Amino acid sequence: MELFMRNVDWNVDKSQVTAHLATLLHDQSNFHDLFPTRMNFHVHLHPDKRRVHKHGGTGALTLPNSEIANRFLELFGADGPHFPVVIGQKTVFFSMSRRPKGRNDVLEKILKPYMDPWVAEQRERRAVQLRQGRISINILQFGWECRDYVFSIESETYCDSPASLTFSDERRELRIELQQDFETYFIAIHYSHINETSVHHYLETDPVIFFSLNTPPTYERNGVPLRQRLSFLPIPDHQRVAPYASLAIRLVCTSANDLQEFRRLSGAAQLHRISNYECPVERREIFSAPALEKLQGYLRRFNWCISFQIEALLRSMAVDVKEVLDLVPQIARVLNQKGKAFTAAMLPKFAARAKIIWDEEEAQETNILQCFLKTEKDVAKQSALITLKPSEGSLYDAYHVTITPTTMFLDGPFPERSNRVIRAYEPIHQESFLRVSFLDEAKLQYRFDREVDGPEFIRARVGPLLLAGLTIAGRKFKFLAYSQSALKEHAVWFVKPFRDSLRGFVNAESIVKSLGTFEGLRFDRDLIYCPARYAARLSQAFTATDAVQIEVEEIMPIEDIYTSDRKYQFTDGVGTLSKELAREIWAQLKKRNDEGAAYQIRFRGSKGMLSVDYKLSGMAICLRPSMTKFVADEWTAIEIARAFDRPGTYFLNRPLIMLLEGLGVPFEVFEQYQNLAVLKTKNAGKSLGEAAALFESHGLGASYRLTSIMLNLEKLGITSLPDDRFYTKFLEYAIHHVLRDLKNHARIPVPGAWTLVGIADVHKYLKAGEIFACIKPVNGKTEYLEGPVLISRSPTIHPGDVMIVNAIGRPQPGSCFHAEPLPNTVVFSVLGERPVPSCLGGGDLDGDVVRPRRQHPPADYDPAPKKMVDHPSTMADVANFVMEYINSDVVGVVAINWLIIADQSGEGIFDTDCMKLASLHSNAVDYPKSGQPVALTEIPKPKHHVKPDWHAPETVDVSSGDFYESPKAIGRLFRAIDLPVEQRRSEQRSRQRRAQGRPRPHNTVEDLTEALHNFNLNDATDDYFIDTDIDWPADEVDFISQLFTSYASELRGICIANTLSHARTAHLSEEEAVVGTIDLAGDNGITKEEYLKRSWMAWKQSIARARRQEFGAQSFGWVALGAIFDAIREIEESMG
Repeated sequence: MELFMRNVDWNVDKSQVTAHLATLLHDQSNFHDLFPTRMNFHVHLHPDKRRVHKHGGTGALTLPNSEIANRFLELFGADGPHFPVVIGQKTVFFSMSRRPKGRNDVLEKILKPYMDPWVAEQRERRAVQLRQGRISINILQFGWECRDYVFSIESETYCDSPASLTFSDERRELRIELQQDFETYFIAIHYSHINETSVHHYLETDPVIFFSLNTPPTYERNGVPLRQRLSFLPIPDHQRVAPYASLAIRLVCTSANDLQEFRRLSGAAQLHRISNYECPVERREIFSAPALEKLQGYLRRFNWCISFQIEALLRSMAVDVKEVLDLVPQIARVLNQKGKAFTAAMLPKFAARAKIIWDEEEAQETNILQCFLKTEKDVAKQSALITLKPSEGSLYDAYHVTITPTTMFLDGPFPERSNRVIRAYEPIHQESFLRVSFLDEAKLQYRFDREVDGPEFIRARVGPLLLAGLTIAGRKFKFLAYSQSALKEHAVWFVKPFRDSLRGFVNAESIVKSLGTFEGLRFDRDLIYCPARYAARLSQAFTATDAVQIEVEEIMPIEDIYTSDRKYQFTDGVGTLSKELAREIWAQLKKRNDEGAAYQIRFRGSKGMLSVDYKLSGMAICLRPSMTKFVADEWTAIEIARAFDRPGTYFLNRPLIMLLEGLGVPFEVFEQYQNLAVLKTKNAGKSLGEAAALFESHGLGASYRLTSIMLNLEKLGITSLPDDRFYTKFLEYAIHHVLRDLKNHARIPVPGAWTLVGIADVHKYLKAGEIFACIKPVNGKTEYLEGPVLISRSPTIHPGDVMIVNAIGRPQPGSCFHAEPLPNTVVFSVLGERPVPSCLGGGDLDGDVVRPRRQHPPADYDPAPKKMVDHPSTMADVANFVMEYINSDVVGVVAINWLIIADQSGEGIFDTDCMKLASLHSNAVDYPKSGQPVALTEIPKPKHHVKPDWHAPETVDVSSGDFYESPKAIGRLFRAIDLPVEQRRSEQRSRQRRAQGRPRPHNTVEDLTEALHNFNLNDATDDYFIDTDIDWPADEVDFISQLFTSYASELRGICIANTLSHARTAHLSEEEAVVGTIDLAGDNGITKEEYLKRSWMAWKQSIARARRQEFGAQSFGWVALGAIFDAIREIEESMG
């Protein structure tokens, strides 16, 4: 909207007028309700026709819309303004322009986000400075940082044509460019991947820049029209050493001026962690070809479980090849003396310790052999212990391999839920299966620039492994299949051949053949000709499940319920089961609370949901045609992927907030929920009860049962632990985690709203558009939703993905829901013109989570066309699909572009690009089953390169000029939260400080004992359980001591394994691990009273060990407390 200005002082120019008007237009009290962020506007001063003055004294002010223009005139307009606008020596008068709509080019500009002119100028100046800067390089070296601080050169090239180092402000990375054989190659190092940088003159002569990285760099070759991603460079020895020696790069520059220029450019790029530490240099040939070949020879001779751990040890960067070769005789000795089980269990613990001594005082006095021998001694003390791993029958030991562009990492074995295939063979063969992930260097999914040939790199790096096999330690694994959830994580299954006592010789081909019949199916004749669909059916057998062995008396086929035109199915993917069968399933699952009414299952060749039908009797299942995907009648176990026995907390998120805001929900609604969430989060430090509520609602500390422990302590009158440093620290981590989730993801809990699973009203009781929902929280009051409720499903991206439906409330006596209320589900009507779930993102009911709690017509998604082949699909076809999927998995790209464009566009979620993205999102979600990818070129790009502030990484300054203040609700919510300053724990101390040594942190045990000084087990339980004052038997004390040692060792390994960094010294703290998810349950068959005694002894030992500052002691005490409370509860229950 354009306004006319007159009486402008001739002595002021456009910039002065603009600056003065900015103070008025950006005043929060004037326009905040109409435009919550700083708005763009445009000033144009008409020229002086006589050319005497700077301008003619008149001009135009263009504002974003009519509401703002009218408000401006009310405040500052010509007819008696409330606040006269004086610029220079004159009062400027404003009125509506003769052409109020304004110029189109001006409107297009000011509808873009506001950019502070000074910030924009600084941004451009910085970009130009970095773009023009260049550091010349004579020698490029890759190497290994040794324990004695020496840098061993393992690969080196002299640059005949001087190579160069440049800074890319847009990409936030360093780029090294070099010429080899008339081709140009690049090494890209992202700023965030630099651990340390040293700039110095080596031996007072060579000008050196040294980088110690936490993530390997990216290697590329220049190409036309696209750059080629590489796993190594064509320089001497680099192909061999790149998997091990990519974290330390040394550049010898041409002159001292290069170092000065590097420091100057680093300052402009805001890279400030630069030292002058001079690292000694040698050529030790640690990763020489003979050394690697010798090691492979040993690995081929060791048992597989031993070879896996040795390879994992080397790939973890904890030790180098020569150190491993020196240890081989010791490993062989341990294997001969103590067996392969002991050796395989000991090596991961040794790896954890070997990593730790890189960063602790022991590194100066403990060599790797001493570390090995000490680990062997400690593990030997624990050899009589029952494993700490869960004893649940549906769990198995999973071996993991991660393939990155330059190397691979081996982890495990870890206890995980098994699947149909794993359970089909003897447990001894679990080690023959590998879960293999294909990820980028930062252990994130691949995201290729549009200028990089991603498909070609995936074919070169991943293709040979999927098609020809993966060889580790002389054992060859073949690609087997994947589960749907694993595919989304770019992970698949591999297997090596083995011989089973019941099934004979087993390999990948025989396993696939045993899964069922996929060809010539009367209900899906084209299945075998669509590789993606064929693989999706195979994936059912690899879904993580709990198997229950129940003799089903009746398996009844029942028809699906359709709309009258048969276009939609109301019962797509949902069948029923009897109450008796549900009760037996629940008993075998060993769940404590009331049995669930809905189960996500895999049964024979069928998948989907089963809900309880109170009319069925006996052990009965009813399956619909929409559930049956292939024929596999020989697999008789009922496999439970998930049992729905409790409602989930309902959380808002950024896409849903953007959608609801676009549909008219005011910002204040979201603000109210976020303020409440922030208040509850910050109040968690006030009492154990408040902390327990926070941990429960956000799923924190579940493996340590922290919620239960805190509530039990509160029952004993202990309301807070203000002097316990360990508790205070892990509570700080929890609060920071929740606040980060709120700020960076708008993950806002909504009181009175729930996350439920959707099922169908098989009794046809509900009218069209009605739902029934019975909410039954664990230990909570039953609630029935009634009246209009908002219902959505994740993900939400189309304006029609949220709907208002009518909940019928408490069921009438005599109704089907009175007989069976189907708690913690949302039941949809099977009447009407279209099923409600099909309106919510085009979904069915086969286990997708739907979210109830206020209309744009729903999208009418047509199924994506299937990508077919002209022959029955083979596993090679499936492998080719996996490669294509890794490169073309664009669900995340589509979703984030939708969110950014909705933020940038004046049309918001109704922008044509957003509507197109909603359609593409549906196809991208269906891609794993259709095989039809969404081309990257089809995806609309953001309107402009400046992104909303909520999209900025945490480490980036949002005022840098690359981001704007988002006016949308998600932007305002983002800015409303200030994260507490979190002390950065450096992943690797500087070599200079390490050489000097450092004192250990003072950590007095202001422990839980002080807070629990009144907590005596005798007093708490009326002295009818155990006597806590006796002298405990020595063997019992020794048992608990061994248990702690084993626990601390396992915890140390978990802390190291769960960091994203490749750096040797990267690991989680004990407090972070406790807040996270760690499984430490066990069952050794002792009585409840003995269990209580041991738990109490463990608690007492944790106190003593915490005073000695032993790692793991504090969290061990919390484990012991949880066990104490569990034992007391079980004893009380057994006594009636």
